[in-house]
Amino acid sequence: MGWNEHCIKDRFKNKSSLIFIFFMLAYWAQTLFSLFDKHIAPPPDLFAAASITSFIFMIHLFFRFRAVVPLFLGIGFVPHVIGLYKIIPYNEYYSGTLYGWSFFNYHYDWIVHFFAIFCFSIAFCSIFYPYYKKNFKSKFLIFVLILFFMLGLGAFNEILEYVGFDVLGYGEGFLEFGPGDCSPYEGPWQNSSMDLIFNLFGAVSGIGLFLIVKECQEKIHST
Repeated sequence: MGWNEHCIKDRFKNKSSLIFIFFMLAYWAQTLFSLFDKHIAPPPDLFAAASITSFIFMIHLFFRFRAVVPLFLGIGFVPHVIGLYKIIPYNEYYSGTLYGWSFFNYHYDWIVHFFAIFCFSIAFCSIFYPYYKKNFKSKFLIFVLILFFMLGLGAFNEILEYVGFDVLGYGEGFLEFGPGDCSPYEGPWQNSSMDLIFNLFGAVSGIGLFLIVKECQEKIHST
């Protein structure tokens, strides 16, 4: 057995790997159950969360990410997944999702976009900050570079939503047009624009918090 193979096997047992495995099992299990129970979130959304988590886990086995990466990656999907469960009693005859609930003024997706990008920004920072730090002395420049990347990621998600609707039409989940894509007062164009704005808020908060914590840690270590 080569050193690299032995090292990768050892990484299955570390803290980060255990967190990855927990979220992978949770999302893959829900994906399976969703095929038989329509009250669970749609299979494409659960499959996307499970696949992305699994893909990053495979990369982790070679690069050994810190525990903050799987933790924030995993919980970043949680509000979206929960929001697609039909658990809200709209009336005595029908239970709907958080996305279409009037309690949030039909804008639960704003919470989802802010929270998801906030969490994903912290995970991304944890992965790439050590490399950026070696090449860029300015933390503001690092902030801007990561911010642009996260905003691009959020915009790509909006493109996927549009393509999904154009191909699949109306339904549930991020690939089809349904609750959360508009409200009784606003159309899909304004909804998509506000999604991008909350992506901005989430990214600025996540990246800013990460860099502030890093700055404090570096000052403590330097004293």
